[in-house]
Amino acid sequence: MKDNYFINNAFEEAIKLYIASKHDKEGVLYNSFLVVVIRILSLIYGETDIINPYQLNNSVALLNNLSKYGMSKSDVALFKEELLSYYEFMCKNENTEPKPKNPYFRSVLKYLTDMFILKKQAGYANYSEEEDFLDLAYTSHTKNTFRMSYNYLTNDDPSYIEKYYYSKINSLDVTRDLSKTINMNLNLEALKYVGVNLSNIKKFSSQELAQKVSDTYKYFQVDATSPTREEELKNKIEALKSNAKPKLTTGNGYVDILLLMSVIVTSLSVVAIIVLTVI
Repeated sequence: MKDNYFINNAFEEAIKLYIASKHDKEGVLYNSFLVVVIRILSLIYGETDIINPYQLNNSVALLNNLSKYGMSKSDVALFKEELLSYYEFMCKNENTEPKPKNPYFRSVLKYLTDMFILKKQAGYANYSEEEDFLDLAYTSHTKNTFRMSYNYLTNDDPSYIEKYYYSKINSLDVTRDLSKTINMNLNLEALKYVGVNLSNIKKFSSQELAQKVSDTYKYFQVDATSPTREEELKNKIEALKSNAKPKLTTGNGYVDILLLMSVIVTSLSVVAIIVLTVI
């Protein structure tokens, strides 16, 4: 039995709940905020780098792990204090009805978002991990109903973290009015089909990027007003990739005939060379 809390009692409780709820991934506990914090940290740094220090009661190792992709020691310290403040506010108002919005919810998520962006900027986060992060981080990508409901109950602006994430990704000044920054989903894998990628995304204004997003939905024949548009878009991309096979065609019938004839002639030439070699 440990005499002291690991990091602080918020971290201690979060990790305990995470370990206890892993067997029920659709349950309320596994999708509660403290557990989601540990799930996001595990996504960013790997579960081993989060759970092992706890098992070894080595808080210094965990704090060092959280700096792996460049987060400053001071920001790591502020993150753990914000998580503690969230936990204390939650405990204080546990029996209060109606429950007040927890002011530290958004702040904790911002630190987690910064951590993921640092990993992404370091080149260690792939598209799949980005989708998983956005699903966990209470954005429009979130599919779990418990997390979606909690975001609306706790957050004055349920889309704030999503806007914060994309403003940081696109190197915008996040101190500006966020309603003026990009507040849309940016499926970079889909956008590449209309000429947008990480190397040129900064040159587009918010309006131009919005048009590109619209063009993307049209390209994949997805209804942009559908609540399931992101899932439909993802399915269309997967279908397109699975059907992508090399075709021996140019789209021009006459040229295709010439191409086929050249292949036949080349094949006959190879056969003739083989026969002559044998003789």
